[in-house]
Amino acid sequence: MTHSTLYRRVRECEASAIIRKMKRYDDGHPQLELDLFWQYEAMVTTEAWEAIDVWRFYNQRCCMENYIKDGKNGFAIHRIPTLSFAANEIDLLLKLLAYNLFERFKLQCWNPIHRSFTIHQFRREFIHCAGVLVRSGRQFTLKLAQSFQNKWAWLRMEQKSILLE
Repeated sequence: MTHSTLYRRVRECEASAIIRKMKRYDDGHPQLELDLFWQYEAMVTTEAWEAIDVWRFYNQRCCMENYIKDGKNGFAIHRIPTLSFAANEIDLLLKLLAYNLFERFKLQCWNPIHRSFTIHQFRREFIHCAGVLVRSGRQFTLKLAQSFQNKWAWLRMEQKSILLE
C-alpha cells in the first residue's frame, strides 16, 4: 500500500477520534500535568459515531495484542519444545496456566501502581535483586538486600498473598 492510497482511505472515512490520556493515581497527592506525560491515540472508522463511542468500541479490541506479546515474551508461548503434538499441547497449557496465575496474582496482590507491569518488568523490578535464602530449623526465610528499592512493595505483596484462599 502506498502512502497516497493510505491517505486517500483515511480521507474517505466518515468518523475518526483522537484521544488524549494520562495515567492518574488516586493517592491523595497532586500530580504534575506536563505535555510529555500525555499519550495520544488516533482511531479511524467508517462508522458515523461520536469520537467517544469510537474509542469505547475499538479500545476493547486493541489490548489483546499486548496480552499475546506478554505471553510470548514472558512465558515463551510461541516456542514449540518437542516434535510430539501432545507434549506441545501440555507445554502450552502449562504456560497459559502460569500466565493466568500471574495475572490473578497481579490483580489481587499488587499495588495499583504496579498492576500495569508485564512479567518482564516484574522480573526486573522484583525478582532480579540480591538476597539470601536462609534455612533455620525447618523454615526458610528470604532476606532481601538493604539496597532493594521495592522492598516495601514486595513485603506488601507477600502479606496479601498469604491471605489468599
